[in-house]
Amino acid sequence: MSSESHDRKDQPEPPAERPSSRAPSAWGAARDALASVHNLEALLRNERVPSRTIGELVPELRVGAGVLRQAFEKARDGADAAAVAVGKYGLARVDALDQLLDAAASSSEKREDLAGRARVVAEELEASADLLAVLERSAAPSPTEVSADLLVRETGRLWGSGRGRELPVRFDAPAPDGVIRTDPYVAGPLLALLVAHVHAAGAPIVVVRARCTQARATFVVAPGDSSDAARPVIAMRVMPSVPPTERAARRVAEQIGAELEWSPTRGTLALPIVP
Repeated sequence: MSSESHDRKDQPEPPAERPSSRAPSAWGAARDALASVHNLEALLRNERVPSRTIGELVPELRVGAGVLRQAFEKARDGADAAAVAVGKYGLARVDALDQLLDAAASSSEKREDLAGRARVVAEELEASADLLAVLERSAAPSPTEVSADLLVRETGRLWGSGRGRELPVRFDAPAPDGVIRTDPYVAGPLLALLVAHVHAAGAPIVVVRARCTQARATFVVAPGDSSDAARPVIAMRVMPSVPPTERAARRVAEQIGAELEWSPTRGTLALPIVP
């Protein structure tokens, strides 16, 4: 066997393709409802679509709002405190959606204003659904071995869905790299939540610094500076950092045995290294 083949064999394998934590089967109908809210924004911004046509779609959108309400009510009435908090917040955003649909049906506001409200409500609802999805996944994770470097590079793919904002994140890669055993469909989204939090705190540049020791891999997410300008860029799509995010993130970290530090402008995630 050639040395090149031997090197490839020693490299940790990328995470196997499997359904993302963003879309558990129980959330299928809710995801469809969320997509319809995004479509409403697009229709409102399209001047060629008559207001009467949009008004005729409102009853169907109300059905979708009911699906979302049921999903968040289930979380609110559950036993997990973090999911309860997310469920309560999600229900408040469903109320905001109902108010938006009332305004769209009556054409009582400018379409541009309605479109802006639709975008905000859709993103807040989707962020809430994402939190519930990763909470659900973290309760029954599927650990695999993955390098610290690969976990960061794959986070954009694991957590991305075409929604949210794409952020150019600077990456200070670990040297040497290390292998961790975790569910990348939980640890990756947890890292993305930290990125969204630091960005929401006002950081113009977000940097992820990964360091590995014999005991653990540590990922520090913090504002960058001019010295980080030359570092490689990783594109990550993140949803808004909504109020229950920190509580949900701490619960997720607890369930997968990770250490999480969450401060107003930065965050740290630590995972054990495979001996």
